[in-house]
Amino acid sequence: MIELVHHQTVRCELDGTRTYDRCAGICYLDGTDISETLVRRGLARDCPRFSGGRYATAEHQAAANGATIGRAYSLPAYCN
Repeated sequence: MIELVHHQTVRCELDGTRTYDRCAGICYLDGTDISETLVRRGLARDCPRFSGGRYATAEHQAAANGATIGRAYSLPAYCN
C-alpha cells in the first residue's frame, strides 16, 4: 500500500454509511479506486456485505491471473 500511494494525493469520497461508528467511502488515486486495485492485484478480497459486490469482478480476474488469496484467506462470516 505504501508503494501504491507514497507521496501522492489520495481523494476519499464518504458515502454516508458507517461501520462500527466509522465513516465509510471509496478512496481514489488518480481517479482509480484503490480498493479495486488491491483486489485486482490479489492483495485483498471483496467483502460483499460492505461493498455490495463492487469488487467481485476484480476478485475473479485476480484469481484467473493466479492470485491465491481466495484460497488462502476465507472471508469472515460478517462479509456475507
